[in-house]
Amino acid sequence: MRVLVSIFEKLVPISGGGTPRVSSLIKAFVARGHEVHVASSIAVPKREAIDLLGCQDWLPLQGVSRLGRWKMPKYTVAFPSNMLRVAEHVRKLRPDLVVSHNSIAGYGALLGKKLSRQSLTVLDLTDLLFEYLEDYSKKGWLRAVMSGGRLLENKTIVDSDRIITISEAMKEILVQHGAQGARIDVVSDGVDVSVFRPVDGQELRREYARGASRVIIFHGVIDPQDDPGLLVDAARLILPKHPDTHFWLVGEGSAVPGLKREVSDHSLEDNFYFSGWVEQNEIPSYICASDVGLVVLPDVLSARGRVTLKEFEYWACMVPAILPRLPALQEVAEEGVTALFYEPGDEADLAAKIRVLLEDDELRTKLGKNGYAAVRERFEWGMLASRFVDLCEKYAGRS
Repeated sequence: MRVLVSIFEKLVPISGGGTPRVSSLIKAFVARGHEVHVASSIAVPKREAIDLLGCQDWLPLQGVSRLGRWKMPKYTVAFPSNMLRVAEHVRKLRPDLVVSHNSIAGYGALLGKKLSRQSLTVLDLTDLLFEYLEDYSKKGWLRAVMSGGRLLENKTIVDSDRIITISEAMKEILVQHGAQGARIDVVSDGVDVSVFRPVDGQELRREYARGASRVIIFHGVIDPQDDPGLLVDAARLILPKHPDTHFWLVGEGSAVPGLKREVSDHSLEDNFYFSGWVEQNEIPSYICASDVGLVVLPDVLSARGRVTLKEFEYWACMVPAILPRLPALQEVAEEGVTALFYEPGDEADLAAKIRVLLEDDELRTKLGKNGYAAVRERFEWGMLASRFVDLCEKYAGRS
């Protein structure tokens, strides 16, 4: 079958977000012998991207850095253009199946289906974009964009032929947005165990955490809507008793300048390390140089259904995770077995859970080993992508 896979993020090289998931899906479709076409932003020559993932052809789209300070204004220009380009590509290509990652790309697929009157549309939905980006909508013109974006997102959710999402919690949210539950299946996020695995991180630890008794890591895109300031608040409660603990923020994002100011205001510079952006293949060394991995999310609608990549990547490196007590994360982690949970937004509870793992070597080792086993059994990208393709083949057969 002819398949078009679309994502409005930089897919090559992998840039985080949905790109590990989508690249795994493309490889799985190709491995099944399907004719796969891709539409995405890339930062390499087109031929190189095609050879890397084994697809038939590639439609390069306009890219916007997820780390840029002015990304929201740029999105308002790039996304409409990309939607129209995808729609026209669907009209010309006439694929049997269009798999679109998240609602903006999905709307382009729906426009294309109206023109081609052939393709089956599958929305791969891992996040509610216009709930997640709420913190960017304070200016008047952005509020108008957000309002229009929500209408577009809801229409994509309602009109897509099928939806594959990441958690039962997100499935319930989508039903509340008007989707039919019978049209929704769940395939969790996961991790590439060929990239994320136990490695030697001691050189990084010697370089960036000299004299540290323990290292706490948070990695990924660091944006304000995820409430990363909670890390600084928790650190201020931990350091009086554990002054040799170091906190690593590995990644970049619009919240970083403010976090650096806050760290400086409280004279915590000796205990914090900001790495800047790190390529995916380097992240395992940072994780393995650490003792505890953190996931920080607020208790808001978009976060309740989200399953981040972070906990799987920590587990794949045998590092224990501390997670916010949110519905989707509770589906993939078990309290006291693979993770500890804290109440979202509660810096005292987060600090208390960090202290537990700082002081309990046996529990820290247990959680890391159990997380590693869970990844191997349930959350490895190869098996998850294969299940995703199974579902798509079933949908196409029914259609």
